[in-house]
Amino acid sequence: MDDKVKTLCVKIFGKKRFEILEFLALHANEDGFVFVNIEELSKRLNISKPTIISTFKFLEEKALLEKLKNGLYKLK
Repeated sequence: MDDKVKTLCVKIFGKKRFEILEFLALHANEDGFVFVNIEELSKRLNISKPTIISTFKFLEEKALLEKLKNGLYKLK
């Protein structure tokens, strides 16, 4: 990702939200499915569970992420 775009995204979403979104985008398969649970994501990114949960809710409200079941999400 271009550094200017990354800097802009961090300013818009905040550093932690951007890190979560970037992780989801990089780890989604070709169909947009991401297999990760909140605890694992918290440990890998060193971000609190409440921050991850609120970011997931934000992405769901914007129709960018769909929770299919615990540990399985789909990027739209």
